[in-house]
Amino acid sequence: MDNTELKRLAELYDLEQYLFTHIYRRFQEEQTLSAHDFYAIIAWKSNRPRSKIKTGLARAGTSVEALMQQVSRAQTDVDKVTTLLQIWGIGLPIASAILSVCYPETFTVLDYRAWATLQQEEAEGLPGRWPQTAEDYLQYCLVCRRLAAQANLSLRELDRALWAKSWENDLRQFVADGRN
Repeated sequence: MDNTELKRLAELYDLEQYLFTHIYRRFQEEQTLSAHDFYAIIAWKSNRPRSKIKTGLARAGTSVEALMQQVSRAQTDVDKVTTLLQIWGIGLPIASAILSVCYPETFTVLDYRAWATLQQEEAEGLPGRWPQTAEDYLQYCLVCRRLAAQANLSLRELDRALWAKSWENDLRQFVADGRN
């Protein structure tokens, strides 16, 4: 390995940073994702469904590049979400991760920890149940954009804060249970 390769691999180690800088930048320039970049996003969100999604793309007779070109050309946010959801194996959480990397000022990651924190805090405008549709997810994003703006945070920073709140609550509960 030469120095350039070592530097690239060191950047890749912090996958979230890599996604939201390098992959984001490439998507903005090319209006598509390579298979490598696409599956890096999926692995970051949840590695389990990647084979299912690969099969889903094959069943749909499309490639990652073609799918992501469709997403970039979609006229509305609903269309962006539903384009991804048409692929077997891509549900709202995975679609949200892909869209968050490609459009970080509009979309945020749909995660059970962040969702639980918002429910616990009774966030105004939050859908009454875990998002099941593109419209529910977009409502969730709207709530998150409002809260991020109020706190002067990016959507990504808000998502990490909400996740951390849930994680910390779980840890405190575990410690309080008194089992060593």
